[in-house]
Amino acid sequence: MDLQNHTPFRAQLFRTAIDDDRIAASLVTKVTYDLRGTALEPSEEQPWLISAEPWESEYGVIDTDQLFYRGGVDLFLFGHARPERRDTKSLTVAVRVGTEWKREVAVFGVRVWRKGVSGLHATSPLPIEAIPLTMAFAFGGKDRWDGLEVPYPLNPDGIGCYLWQDSAEGKPLPNLEETDQLISSWEDKPLPAGVAPCPPMSGIRLARLAGPALKAHAAGKADPMSEGPALQFDATFFNAAHPRMIVPSVAPGTRIALSGVTGGAPLLVDVPGTLPRARVRFDDEVDERPLAIDQIGIEADKKRVFISYRFPFRYVVVPEQMREAHLFL
Repeated sequence: MDLQNHTPFRAQLFRTAIDDDRIAASLVTKVTYDLRGTALEPSEEQPWLISAEPWESEYGVIDTDQLFYRGGVDLFLFGHARPERRDTKSLTVAVRVGTEWKREVAVFGVRVWRKGVSGLHATSPLPIEAIPLTMAFAFGGKDRWDGLEVPYPLNPDGIGCYLWQDSAEGKPLPNLEETDQLISSWEDKPLPAGVAPCPPMSGIRLARLAGPALKAHAAGKADPMSEGPALQFDATFFNAAHPRMIVPSVAPGTRIALSGVTGGAPLLVDVPGTLPRARVRFDDEVDERPLAIDQIGIEADKKRVFISYRFPFRYVVVPEQMREAHLFL
């Protein structure tokens, strides 16, 4: 099946065999927009790729687009947390999608663990200038044990995870934290807070496979295998976003509001009100429908947004049958 792209934007048709004569296909297009006020207008340059392999962007590794569908819409936020006042020591980055979905991340200036009478305590945060919104500033990192480097599996490139009190003393806490899992002790092991993509093989993404038995084992239950399967698969395994940045769906015309990223008023983004359309033909049988929003990436510093749209479908291979796929705006 060939794809005929009637748009000026990148598009690709990914296919994989289900069995001898059944094919799972997914038509993807990705559009980069400039933010003009609250409206999105297609950019002259289209830097966001559609790729069958993970690729290196200025924000790190971006996962492949070669999949059938995801378990929700990936929402990515790139940029910095920025306070309105210069003496601000903590703030909240908030993302709202429409009126029903909200995400918040607590942001702190630089803090370290100091030794006191009752053990280690966190120093008061220093004023914030700008904190990069990457997993490198969330909980995680590496410590040493018996001469070996031991990474925190959920976020080995983060900051603030220590195996021993002595190694924590004088060392920094993370700048980004989940608002419902704020750190109070150097021994705390919270979920790393993130708004950017998770690397393809990150522990956070792999943890989505954990079933009831593994979760019961982690909780120290006596008979964890009685709780259910060890592994449990769902389509969110294919999502590249932080688990708390997966939105069930995003409709055309939805407004996305972001606060804590401009140093001033919230950044408002109105998702375009129309969707690209796909038409697939199998001889005389024609099916036409809109693509669904698959991913949204907001580059707050650049006031630029990309949106990925996807149309998954299946078909049976019939010899000598005419098969066509078309993409329209």
